[in-house]
Amino acid sequence: MQKTLTVGWESKGFRPYGQMQDMFNSPASVKIAGGTYDAGKTFSCVAYMDALASLYPGARLTFIHRSLNRVHRNIVPTYEKYLGYRPTRRDDPHPTPVTRFGGEHPDFFEYRNGSRIYMNGLDKPQNLLSDFFDAAFVNQAELVSFDTWDELTARVSERAGKMPIAFLIGDCNPSVPNHWIRRQTQAGKLAYFKMSFRDNPEIYNQKTGELTQGGKRRVERLQNLEGLRYKRGYEGEWCSGEGLVFDAFQPAVHIVDNFTISPQWARYLSIDWGFRNPSSCLWWARSPDDRIYAYKEIYKTKLTKPDLIRLVQQNCDAVDRIQYAAVDSADQDAVEQLQRAGFRVQEPKKSRATQIDAIKERLKVDATGEPALFFLRDRLVHAPDAELRDAYRPVEVTDEFLSCVYDEKVRGTHTDDEAIKGDNHGIDSTAYFILSLQGGRRFGSGRVVHGSVQMR
Repeated sequence: MQKTLTVGWESKGFRPYGQMQDMFNSPASVKIAGGTYDAGKTFSCVAYMDALASLYPGARLTFIHRSLNRVHRNIVPTYEKYLGYRPTRRDDPHPTPVTRFGGEHPDFFEYRNGSRIYMNGLDKPQNLLSDFFDAAFVNQAELVSFDTWDELTARVSERAGKMPIAFLIGDCNPSVPNHWIRRQTQAGKLAYFKMSFRDNPEIYNQKTGELTQGGKRRVERLQNLEGLRYKRGYEGEWCSGEGLVFDAFQPAVHIVDNFTISPQWARYLSIDWGFRNPSSCLWWARSPDDRIYAYKEIYKTKLTKPDLIRLVQQNCDAVDRIQYAAVDSADQDAVEQLQRAGFRVQEPKKSRATQIDAIKERLKVDATGEPALFFLRDRLVHAPDAELRDAYRPVEVTDEFLSCVYDEKVRGTHTDDEAIKGDNHGIDSTAYFILSLQGGRRFGSGRVVHGSVQMR
């Protein structure tokens, strides 16, 4: 007998539209909402999870992201927005219908019918992979490896015992055409629902068939995207990175889970200054076999030079015994401010083509099967910049690697290898450090004091 399940949505005044409504009604046990940016995918998926938790007393559900920190940053605020309130603690004298357990960063949310939604990060899989759940929502599933997704299908099972169908759902942004999500869809092993910003009632009035006032501005930002980001963000297409500057960059290879870095490894900074554009600062660790790891990151707009230096100092701890900061040699005022703050400074020579080549060499996989350039998964020392996020721009350096392209208008000219389009502030910061390892001008003789350098 075929199992069926109807998911309701009217209790909190939410109603899905278009492809998301089809996803709500689909009995498929494994399904992903994709499509354009700003389609309301995450909001709709947390609404789906809430409907399941409300419908099935005692159900065990979970929110999942590639890191637990991102669950609290990405999913929980959207969930609370959907609920219309911030859940109180369970012992509050006036508890909300859904309560939280675990303080400011909850371990789970509990419903009056006994259902719970647990928080799980793939960087801390011990709880996730030793339990069974009736349903799970994976945010940004395109960033998850297929092996991990496949393991999750075993954890989300009717063995949890409260629902006739156990659902593994995800949302994603389009990526490369041969991504496992596409291959699994083509093989009929998951149901894929291509959403559009027209499915988002905040943008598109479903009754009048017209954009809302706020929606007009948001769609205009989507239409102003360029190249690869336009095809993926506005058209919702899974397209290749034709013209990508760093086509060798592979998230599955170059982005690694956070780990405890040996205190014996040398530490460095690299900085690209900005204000209207984001300032980029990366903390680097260098292993004995000359592999470099970006393990902390600032990527933020509206920071003056003193603001950025203070933020760097606040996030240097006892093990961050910085050897020097590699910076843009064109900004001597910034160099002097860093020196006064107690940092040695190294200024590699600038050349766009040289910078690109230096990064490409580090991205190459060697005979051991590994590159010489890595980025730890959860690097940001602050919440993602809201202004950048709302403009669909990169919010961290690895986003730049996936969207920076050559400017085809200058193809065949002498500037062909230097003319690039797209945000490259973190890329420049990365290049300064890599070039500094090849030699350059170093200023200041300092001694390491609590993660920074005290000038003599």
